[in-house]
Amino acid sequence: MTRILIALGILAALAALCCLESFALLLAAERRKRPRDLTSESLEGTRFEKYAANIISDVEAMRALPWEDVFIASFDNTRLHARLLRGSAEAVVLVHGYHSSPENDFAGIAQWYASRGMTVLAVDQRAHGLSGGRRLTFGGRERRDVLAWAQYAEHGLGAERIWLHGVSMGASTLLYAMGEGLPERVRGVVADCPFDEPVTLLAMHLKKRAGLPAFPLIKPCAGPAWRLLNDMPAGYTCHEAAAKSETPLLLLEAGEDGTVPPGSAAAIRAGRNNRDAQVTFPHAHHALCWQEDSEKYAEAIEHFLNRTRGG
Repeated sequence: MTRILIALGILAALAALCCLESFALLLAAERRKRPRDLTSESLEGTRFEKYAANIISDVEAMRALPWEDVFIASFDNTRLHARLLRGSAEAVVLVHGYHSSPENDFAGIAQWYASRGMTVLAVDQRAHGLSGGRRLTFGGRERRDVLAWAQYAEHGLGAERIWLHGVSMGASTLLYAMGEGLPERVRGVVADCPFDEPVTLLAMHLKKRAGLPAFPLIKPCAGPAWRLLNDMPAGYTCHEAAAKSETPLLLLEAGEDGTVPPGSAAAIRAGRNNRDAQVTFPHAHHALCWQEDSEKYAEAIEHFLNRTRGG
């Protein structure tokens, strides 16, 4: 009996440690942090190294465009910022990823949309850039921020057709927004390297950090941390949210993605009865599909826009 009690005590201590680790990592992960400047910092040894010259050129070209600053208030009165490039009545809303920025995730892509004459709205997610907010929520609150930007594009800019394009956490934010009901003028969503569920993502990175299995210790602890800190139930997946929507979806997947859990794009597609196009870039690392093969990327978007444009 004594040995059993000791074993149970050890397991309880490990569980408590994992829960504390979950809360600590989640709190640290959600803090505001300045994104790296890809034009001035060394990219040696990073996933960007292979594409450094192209990235620097694309970022500088994006910065040179005639952007305007715009601000709106979100559902909780958080002040949100975006850069606006005026164009036609067709608009695209660009939503960047975790601790990133529009220029880091959309340099090259933004110029491509602009070359088609489209209005481009490159948003700073909450707790990023010039947007307000002290902490991000991996899509929990951001999904409603996206709705505010889509409504701004429709009513503030008079856009007749709107597309939403997200990278990494930005892609998952859009998938969660699909579950809230997108405005009618949103014709489609492009999701580049999304994760399917934040808690699974958190557990994966906790496993790397602490060296402990996701089950039975980490994931059950990460769930309560998520419920407490974010406006979204634990276990609510992107594929469940996206399945609620009839809005067309294009999934872009990096074949060598070591950041999001394997099979995320496939799970999202399966949740919508495999009706959406999925394009894989076999040699691309996370959020670098454009840099790996910009021609293939542009062709995929062009086809998607033409298919979803409608009358």
